[in-house]
Amino acid sequence: MTTVTTPCAACYASVTCNNSLPQAIFQRTHNNPLMFFAQVADRISSGNYHDTCKTVEESMIYFLGNCQADFVSRAMADKGYDTTYRVLASPMTYPSHPGNIPASLKAMDKVFGLNDYFHGRELVNQFMPVTKSDNPELIVLSLFHENTPLFVNDDEEYVFFMDPRALNDHPKLMQWAQDNCRMFQPNPTSYLDRYRDMLIRLRMEIPDVPIIVLSRLSHHPAFGPAPFSYLKGWDKLWMKGKDVLGSWESALDNVHILDMDRVFAGIWAESNAGIETHCPFLKIKLEETEGEITALNAQRDIEHIGPMPARLADKLSHFLKTESIEYGQAEEIPTQWRREWQMSQMNEDVMLQKLTSGANYQSAEAIASFFLDLGRDYTDMLIMAKDRMPVCHMTLHMIKAYSRIRPNPALTIWCDAHQAKAEQFTDNGPIYQDTYLERVEEIRQNALT
Repeated sequence: MTTVTTPCAACYASVTCNNSLPQAIFQRTHNNPLMFFAQVADRISSGNYHDTCKTVEESMIYFLGNCQADFVSRAMADKGYDTTYRVLASPMTYPSHPGNIPASLKAMDKVFGLNDYFHGRELVNQFMPVTKSDNPELIVLSLFHENTPLFVNDDEEYVFFMDPRALNDHPKLMQWAQDNCRMFQPNPTSYLDRYRDMLIRLRMEIPDVPIIVLSRLSHHPAFGPAPFSYLKGWDKLWMKGKDVLGSWESALDNVHILDMDRVFAGIWAESNAGIETHCPFLKIKLEETEGEITALNAQRDIEHIGPMPARLADKLSHFLKTESIEYGQAEEIPTQWRREWQMSQMNEDVMLQKLTSGANYQSAEAIASFFLDLGRDYTDMLIMAKDRMPVCHMTLHMIKAYSRIRPNPALTIWCDAHQAKAEQFTDNGPIYQDTYLERVEEIRQNALT
């Protein structure tokens, strides 16, 4: 728990009162006394102050799961909450050895320095993502996708994730794994059972803290051309997902489900935009025969929705105040989601405007429209937008597929510009950057084929 201190607008005391000057105003004005007291005077003249002040504690919220949990944790941090995010590998790791890292695995990590092979799913995240001593105010979980393959230690019966490349890089680790472990792929159809077991164990270990599970979007027909989820098997599990998650809420004490469908329905109701704008990223698979492309399969990524994290943060903030999750009248599933998706081609002027906007989602929406008109080569537009397009691996995936469909040597001009931009982008770490630059090079080679 963190105590936040902000000078009260009424008395300028170094405490937080129930009607103090907002933190953002204070941060903007604390180096400018005249501006600060102007804000104070405005609040006093409107009667918006209190004679007494009280110290308020800010909640520590733990976000566990994948990038969906990460984005919401950032949105909550923007609201001023104290948050911690930990990325998880599989629902199987924590229940297999809850609350502490297995000694044998810890020893291997110490000897070989395996951190890079966990891809962010550090051992502390796998076995002790949150503990009683952390004293969280709220735990928020996403229905995260599983990393595979997993390892199980036969003697000690714990499950863990590690990139198998670690075995090739460290022969002695390979020997240890061969002597003690097996690799396996969890069955996607039983994911919700594994998740339930993890949730039960977490509830047992930390009984008094409310838990909120963020659901996933259902695969409604309107989310075409075909909805895509990074959680393997969700294309079938979603049909029983609401009932299963609802049973967790009924059976487990102080466990709540935040319905992603209803939150997205509220976003949808406020906009005239279609699914292409809300969820612009396409996952493209090409079928080839003897080096010739014979078929294209496109699915829409429905996990990355621009306004969703902020909306979920609003729901969580309301929960912290009221201990309830509530939905408005606009947050009802629209009947139009039951209708099949209808393809519509983007105007080229709009397409270029979006490509040059510098925004991830607008750029991706424009590139996705390339695949609706394969008779036209849009390489020229990519070149015109080369200095404005952001670094985004989901957009790069689409461009890579397009470079196979429409190989054009001129695309190397775009590659040169984007490579330089990617070399300067270090926010996601060296592994992300290396993989990204490798894909840019693959696009270059496709262009020259």
